[in-house]
Amino acid sequence: MRCPFLREEQVKSCQAAPFRKSIARSVATGPGERCTSAGHRSCPAARESHEAHPDASRCPFLRESLVQFCAAAPRTTYVPWSESPDLRCSRDGHRFCETFLAAAGAAGRGPALPTGDPEEAGTAVVDGVPVPGWLFYADNHMWLDVGDDGLCHLGVDAFLTGIVGEVQRLTFLTLKGDARPAVVLTASGVDLTCVFPRRLTLVAANTRLRSGLDRLVRDPYGLGWLFSARWKDGHGDGRPRPPTDGLRNERAAREWMASEVSRQCALVHEHLRARGATLLADGGRPAPGLLRHLEREEVLRLLAALFPLPVDSA
Repeated sequence: MRCPFLREEQVKSCQAAPFRKSIARSVATGPGERCTSAGHRSCPAARESHEAHPDASRCPFLRESLVQFCAAAPRTTYVPWSESPDLRCSRDGHRFCETFLAAAGAAGRGPALPTGDPEEAGTAVVDGVPVPGWLFYADNHMWLDVGDDGLCHLGVDAFLTGIVGEVQRLTFLTLKGDARPAVVLTASGVDLTCVFPRRLTLVAANTRLRSGLDRLVRDPYGLGWLFSARWKDGHGDGRPRPPTDGLRNERAAREWMASEVSRQCALVHEHLRARGATLLADGGRPAPGLLRHLEREEVLRLLAALFPLPVDSA
């Protein structure tokens, strides 16, 4: 699925001009246009370049090409037309583009393919945690977004980012090749290692997050994505299928998230009772930025319990 804001245009440029500038063909064609007529012989740039075998009907220095540009960008920038499978604009990856998300708004967030199931297409809020129905979730709260063209995206969910709060440092442990995507998040002076439980062929890591780590917490399902990757055939029938075995989505994901929120509360209550703290009748719920109020050893135990490293998996 290509980006709805991707446009194509035929452009012209002059190889003899001191400055190269691409002009849209629709704009450059008119009664005063000299490049495609005998009038090009009166052009100063053409006369100074001395073409050995001039064409009387058309300027020999005229070049035409097909380019692409983004209609949602504030400034039009032409790039050469490409069929590269790693080009986000012409593939499913555009759904994680900052320009696309800003222009499309809420309508731009959803599954790669249209679905008639409102639960899959929508985002439920489970005990304050957004849970998009089209994503697949691992036990350690990493998510997988399955694209429609063999490309997938991965990140960490809002439950995890809500607990760690401000992320001070992000380290990518894997960047390319066939591997299990892995990162280290540093929060409250403690490192949390997140490893996706399936091997994928990594395409790119979202290294731009390093210059704006707030996006990881503010928009974990969009601008805060961590990896893009492709999957290989793991079923023996020659047809590539997304590696969703052992992951959960839709209703199973919502029920699991509710149990995870309850488990988090129980773990925090246990730590507080060990300190001799007095709790409300229902125990209360942890506030955002919880880690800032815990000792280092308590943070380590809590993170290890809630976000375990995956066991060996294909």
